[in-house]
Amino acid sequence: MADATPHRWESVVYGPVASRRLGTSLGLNLLPRRSKLCEFDCPYCSCGFTTAKAPEARWSSPDEVAAALLRALERLPAPPDWICFSGNGEPTLHPRFAVVVDRVLAIRDTRAATVRVAVLSNGCSAGRPVIRDALRRLDGRIMKLDPGPAHRVNGVSLPVDSRQLASDYHQLKPVTIQGTVVRGRDWDGASDASLAAWLPLLVAADPDVVQLCSIHRAPADATVLNVPRERLLEMAAAIREALPRCVVAVY
Repeated sequence: MADATPHRWESVVYGPVASRRLGTSLGLNLLPRRSKLCEFDCPYCSCGFTTAKAPEARWSSPDEVAAALLRALERLPAPPDWICFSGNGEPTLHPRFAVVVDRVLAIRDTRAATVRVAVLSNGCSAGRPVIRDALRRLDGRIMKLDPGPAHRVNGVSLPVDSRQLASDYHQLKPVTIQGTVVRGRDWDGASDASLAAWLPLLVAADPDVVQLCSIHRAPADATVLNVPRERLLEMAAAIREALPRCVVAVY
């Protein structure tokens, strides 16, 4: 995720921020204010643990998202490299996500034609036809798939079948998979066992790019530990062996 600061929780558009992966990125937060909504509850998340929707908070309408994006693009001295659906939770949970995507792409096409549009997503809704089709219309699909056995990925049970996720991701090609690798008190996403459980899922998804990272900001659970870059590089080598045509990047 990009910069995790309070403005993400209070505005539709935030940034632009300097992203390790996307260069200059203008973020779009579709989630209701004061709410962290996500099907996952990852202990490493820099936005905190998942919450219920805040009282009286509401989803921004497609018109509001489009207007906020237009204002942001008009005030910038230069267009960003990317516009990215991100924010404090899962963007595809927006009840009118497909409509929002169309409105954002229309603004991009008329006001900033060189800018690409991406999403950071946990993939839980990627198998739904309306969401899958909306994701396909974007320039970049960065989808979550962390290493570890399904019953203990980063210390929690997955809310979805990881094999189904891999299948859904294959339908989104070209697709980028983001894997966040961390360690906890009694689990290790960087272990040989976690890597062995993860590689067949990556092969099934057949991503064009895999992005490996550990934590760079304060996690929701303060006991979560960063994984050294040396181990991430070892995991990257194993991915390249399993997927020779895949670009593997370590951040």
